[in-house]
Amino acid sequence: MDANSPIRIGARVYLRNAIAGEPGCVMAFDHGKALVDWSADMPEIGRWTSHSVDSLIVDEAFHVEQLGLCFEEQAA
Repeated sequence: MDANSPIRIGARVYLRNAIAGEPGCVMAFDHGKALVDWSADMPEIGRWTSHSVDSLIVDEAFHVEQLGLCFEEQAA
């Protein structure tokens, strides 16, 4: 994954070719793919799905500040 990519853990995303419904949430990365939880919109899936980062776009309408949370990025 590119360090400058907007696709990060916690990002709300849509599939690039199917922007409809509620966005999923990136929960983890595995072998260069994003693991996305779509349960908010599709609880029947009941599991995370794996997607290439290039197939996802970030939900631009959502910002963490809307939740009243504050995070600071820290170097590992």
